[in-house]
Amino acid sequence: MTTNESLLKITESERDGVCVISIDGRLDSQTIEGAQSILSDAAKTHLRILLDCANTTFLSSSGLRAIVMTHRSAVENGGRVAVYVPRPEILATIHISGIQKLIPIHRKIEDAIAALMA
Repeated sequence: MTTNESLLKITESERDGVCVISIDGRLDSQTIEGAQSILSDAAKTHLRILLDCANTTFLSSSGLRAIVMTHRSAVENGGRVAVYVPRPEILATIHISGIQKLIPIHRKIEDAIAALMA
């Protein structure tokens, strides 16, 4: 699904029994409405969710909130969420926010999948 004039593209796939949601582009106030709906639906239907931020180019406070809300919804439904973030600038935003204390953040996709499978 593409939201808001291609500023953000979200795709869903499966890898080793994990729902992988790839977030390509900007996750901010301009794109959050469509993104939140997709993330919320995934949290209701999958037990293991990996948010793949390898191609996320910008993450605002709205985007951080969407990640936290996805995590909370997944946990309420008996699931788990991990985030794959190889980009230093996106990782810095996450660390400044402190959400790594709530949600597992990984710099390698293999580590994120392994954590969800454990």
